[in-house]
Amino acid sequence: MHKTLSVKYSQINVDPLELMSAIEQIIPKIADDLVGSLDWYSSNARYVPDTIRIISLEHLGQSRYKMNYSFRWNLFNACLDIDAYETSNQSVNFSYNPNQLVFEFVDNTRQTTSDEL
Repeated sequence: MHKTLSVKYSQINVDPLELMSAIEQIIPKIADDLVGSLDWYSSNARYVPDTIRIISLEHLGQSRYKMNYSFRWNLFNACLDIDAYETSNQSVNFSYNPNQLVFEFVDNTRQTTSDEL
């Protein structure tokens, strides 16, 4: 799934630190896409808001980049006496054009039985 977002960064020669700063400003707009579905861990897993942190940007060639990031999520189940916080490290590829980023998110939602059939 591709998602295009406007950014206030319009340099042709990309400075990774400045690009990282521009991306940090739009993270709230893409937080749900970055976290994805936590149902793979548990139906009780929840993203801890405002915990997405960019670890690094890797230049893949021309205008393509890979962003490595982390976020925290919580698993709470009173019946099983579980209250745990975990940190997940993920990555997403994107391309940069002056004033816009095109992210390539992977759809990781768990399919229902009817979808599989």
